[in-house]
Amino acid sequence: MALGVEHMDASDLTRTDRAILDVLKRGRDGDEPWGLATKGYLVDETGFSRNSVYNRLEVLEAHEHVRLIHSPTRLFAFVSDPREKDSV
Repeated sequence: MALGVEHMDASDLTRTDRAILDVLKRGRDGDEPWGLATKGYLVDETGFSRNSVYNRLEVLEAHEHVRLIHSPTRLFAFVSDPREKDSV
């Protein structure tokens, strides 16, 4: 975790955080690839503003719950969900 960033648990999540994580986790129990989404896709799927999604992705990334894997397209990957007991 980044220096100076406190642990984030389920009670710290906003509605936007929960919606982002839910979209990233879609299909997790299926046979298709899952866990990747661009910022634009997350905006479309969650219904939250572009600015809100961007800000919350930054927070989730700082807490290592998502990882930016392609900066030009703002493609993010799911890492963990603080709502799950096994999350780091």
